Amino acid sequence: MSAKFLEDWVPYTEFAKKEVKRHPRTVDRWTRSANGLPYAMLGRIKMIHIPTARQWLLGRMRNPNPSRQ
Repeated sequence: MSAKFLEDWVPYTEFAKKEVKRHPRTVDRWTRSANGLPYAMLGRIKMIHIPTARQWLLGRMRNPNPSRQ
């Protein structure tokens, strides 16, 4: 397995701190919800694929209610 294969993957703790600026427990909770953040296990380490995580976050965007303005 080459190093390039894992270049888009980070441990969930690093993803929490560097990518989304959230506590690692928050990201862990996201991975455990029914339609949660996709991840893969590499041994005992929960790994997040950054492009997939970005897609997942974009899919959770909400539009404000226009009648409230």
